[in-house]
Amino acid sequence: MNFLSVLGIMATLPYIAMAHPAQNTLLVPDLPPSSWNTHTHCFDPERHPFKSSRSYTPQAAPLDALIEQSPADNVMIVQATIEDGYSGLLETLANGHRDYPGKQIRGTIAWDPEDPSLKNKTDVDWDKFNNAGVRSVRIHGSYGGSGDDLEWVLKQFLEVAGRFPLERHGWSISSQLPLKTWSKMKDSILTHPKLNNITIIADHNGSVTPDDYDTPEFNDFLSLMKAGRLYVKIGALHRRSDDISLLEPVIKSFAKVSAVGIVWGSDWPHVNATAKGLTPAPPLEVDTDKELRLLREWLTDEEWMGMMVFNPARLFDTVKQ
Repeated sequence: MNFLSVLGIMATLPYIAMAHPAQNTLLVPDLPPSSWNTHTHCFDPERHPFKSSRSYTPQAAPLDALIEQSPADNVMIVQATIEDGYSGLLETLANGHRDYPGKQIRGTIAWDPEDPSLKNKTDVDWDKFNNAGVRSVRIHGSYGGSGDDLEWVLKQFLEVAGRFPLERHGWSISSQLPLKTWSKMKDSILTHPKLNNITIIADHNGSVTPDDYDTPEFNDFLSLMKAGRLYVKIGALHRRSDDISLLEPVIKSFAKVSAVGIVWGSDWPHVNATAKGLTPAPPLEVDTDKELRLLREWLTDEEWMGMMVFNPARLFDTVKQ
């Protein structure tokens, strides 16, 4: 993103900065130009079949549907744990750059410690991944992982830090872990020499629920954000509470301690991971408009612009395609 683009965005602020009326009259906010949806998935099981050992089976979710339904201009597509390798992600990124040249489309590759193909890549290979749009490596501690096991989690972080070109290309590690595990990881994230210069992102609100507010684990999480060592993807609030309004103090705390450390992701296509088995299950019905209305109400203009535009651009928009 160049300086003129930033000036153009800032010039629209009076239009974008909405008043904060009562919730029942709050309109769906127009997202600012160059906004980002930093957590989405695309699935094409006919061309790229899922793992036979998967824990759930979503319906197909093509890129054109994502682009049509995403309220943001730019998207980060995350390889899900049920996908059998990264071929689907790379093909989706290539199609996106071809079909939507005006958009920034980035990718997050999933780390699978059982996948030998991720352990023998050369610098030239990783350069190709970077040129394709990959900007992050995901460690999943909830599906196909052992997120409650601190030793296992730290081993994965160190292996990813050692195998992937994180510093050379400015990639990050993103991870879905229980809040208690983030708390236990605090010292390692702050002091381990192999993680010192690595950007780390907590997926899905750090797994924080309303009941976690002001607990020691939550405060440890905030201290990592305050130290500039942890970003958090805000979004898919329904996965943390049936009443998403209860997350207001959590979200405000994130923004207060680190306005530069928050990004937003819708989690489209809202897979139903509780529907176990090999039969495709329809997605959840999710009111993303309501989520955006509440987030706009809870955040200041500066926090909103940072979350939607400047922070994700800094994280993922490092090289123009």
